Amino acid sequence: MCNILVTGFTPFDGRQNNASWVAASSLRGSGIRTIEIPVIWGAATEFLDSACNDHCPDIIISMGEGREGWFDIETVASNTRRERPDNNDCLPQGVPIAANGPAFRKTPIPMGFLQRILASHGYPVRLSMDAGQFLCEEALYSLVRLKESRHRLKLIVFCHVPPYGTNIHIKGQQTVCDINTLTAFAKILLGAARDFYTNTAEGFVYKNS
Repeated sequence: MCNILVTGFTPFDGRQNNASWVAASSLRGSGIRTIEIPVIWGAATEFLDSACNDHCPDIIISMGEGREGWFDIETVASNTRRERPDNNDCLPQGVPIAANGPAFRKTPIPMGFLQRILASHGYPVRLSMDAGQFLCEEALYSLVRLKESRHRLKLIVFCHVPPYGTNIHIKGQQTVCDINTLTAFAKILLGAARDFYTNTAEGFVYKNS
């Protein structure tokens, strides 16, 4: 049985809930480890590094709160921080995510496979090349770096989910991005990641096209 870590973020910008943590926390139990990352500059790198140093997972699924109406699978990590205050009202002051890191890192995830699985369940899902240059960007960049340096870490996924309480169309019907919507989505995403991990471990290779 593979070891899986799922992460989300604390609320920010005065919101009561962060949809990413609502989704991530719904998967607690059954051997799934979950971490709520503070919306503080540097926290994503610190928490993910610590998780991989303590007991590196086989799979890490990270989620953040993104654009209304869409689930976005992030495909490119930028070594850039936007001058946006975190929950401590601090700014990055021009400091990149990794001082000696490359400007961009391409995420080695089964993008097309995940998109097809999620779309088949009626979710509006896109492949995105812009993770926002906030804490989600930092988490994504750190995940790709960890994937490159940790032999055990076989699969990483970063997905933006719609803001909590916003409207979204699923299976052609308008609904609200609430705990039920996010729980159902998280379970499908987890199942797809497990399926990819199991089949690639057995030698079957999915195509991203």
